Amino acid sequence: MEGINLHILNLQPDLQREFFAETKLPNDITVKSYKTYSRFMKSLQPDTETVVNILLFIPDDTFEHEKVRRIRLAALDAPIYIVARGCSERDYLTYLSIGISGVFHPPFSQIDIKRVLNGRMIDEIPFPRNHELAKEGQVRLDFMIPSKLSRVLGVNRLVSFLTSEFGFPPEDAKVNLPLVMDEALTNAILHGNKANEELKVHVRIYISSSRIRIQVEDQGEGFIPNGEIDPTTHEHLFKASGRGIYLIRELMDGVLFKKGGRIIEMEMKNSLSSQ
Repeated sequence: MEGINLHILNLQPDLQREFFAETKLPNDITVKSYKTYSRFMKSLQPDTETVVNILLFIPDDTFEHEKVRRIRLAALDAPIYIVARGCSERDYLTYLSIGISGVFHPPFSQIDIKRVLNGRMIDEIPFPRNHELAKEGQVRLDFMIPSKLSRVLGVNRLVSFLTSEFGFPPEDAKVNLPLVMDEALTNAILHGNKANEELKVHVRIYISSSRIRIQVEDQGEGFIPNGEIDPTTHEHLFKASGRGIYLIRELMDGVLFKKGGRIIEMEMKNSLSSQ
């Protein structure tokens, strides 16, 4: 390693100045700052000579989860941190689900900046993957969680860990599947169960080296599965909601609704499997 390369997406200049107000960066830190998302994405090229840390200064409630997902896919091994003046619980859990290392809010401290520069992925699971398990094993899980958004992250990390163990591509295990689970569970909690903590969300998971199949069932009234909007059309392009089911359909190989929409069943095939 020959130093640290800090890539910054600076969509909040005032916030960046506030973050670094009392800090002088070490001489071995190379900082590259970009003012647009498109130029920032072009900058994310693989580099074996440097450690790339990523810092995103984003506006409140206007930066799409899909853009964060694309940044994570473009830099799967890079520590990524988000700085924003405000962040809802929903956004916070989604960011963590897709592998964001941390989210910072004012007031800032030296500890925040040191964490960014150290670039450690504190939530990595330190177990080597079992190749025999990935080749021959199967896992079935059946459990319930209360209708609390705080419970979503644990399920997402469980799915990420299992798919990593079973040899799914890193972009699916670390990013796509956790994001799909985040959308499905959040829909079940907020829209299905209306955030009623007395109601449960039932999760069933089957995984092998060739595929993962997931069912998420709420205790709500159901909905018409074909009534969701297409967020890519002009009239819906700038709406903040309505993207969840569309995103799930785009990322998964199969999606079915059962029991009047109370169950969503999703399947993804392992593209690295020969089975």
